[in-house]
Amino acid sequence: MLMSWLKQLSSSWQQKRLQRPELASMFAPPTAGQWVAIDCEMTGLNPRKHHLLSVAAIHVNGNTIDTGNGLHLVCRPPVMPDRNTIVIHGLRTADVEHGMSYDEMLAILLPFIDNRPIVGFCPQIDTAFLNPLVKHYMGTTLPNQVIDVRELYSRRMGNPDHSAPNPSQHLTKILAHYHIPELGTHDAYNDAVMTAMAFLHVR
Repeated sequence: MLMSWLKQLSSSWQQKRLQRPELASMFAPPTAGQWVAIDCEMTGLNPRKHHLLSVAAIHVNGNTIDTGNGLHLVCRPPVMPDRNTIVIHGLRTADVEHGMSYDEMLAILLPFIDNRPIVGFCPQIDTAFLNPLVKHYMGTTLPNQVIDVRELYSRRMGNPDHSAPNPSQHLTKILAHYHIPELGTHDAYNDAVMTAMAFLHVR
């Protein structure tokens, strides 16, 4: 009861700080059976010194992944990716230098997310990069519930320790456990699709 009241209070406080009225529906209670799987590619894992490169988002409706209407948005970071990180995410300067600004990306991404709970694999990393940009854009951080597929899988396996030193390998483990085909990791859209497929098995 207390937790529910605190969540409502936090949501109300966030909504009062909203600077873009067209996004007010993000604060509405989510519709049952609707989620959005997201994945981001960055130049590194430290939001204080690294930058967002691309974001993918896909709707999950009931037991269906709506891959035909997903988003894959490439952004133009303030600092171009270097040789050491290109081998990980595959995004070169030529791929991102004509990408969207962060505001342009959010103008498309946020209405797509709307009030759906966000599903991700270690989504705390993704939201750590997104939230400062979102707050600058609309005055508040993402109000959505965030669901970590890794934690759901750990509970399903009876393991209270959610730590995973290598998140990519751990996602591979979940995919293998449920015989889910790998689409190629470190591509935001592929990772979002695989995360959505894993979510349908562990939710």
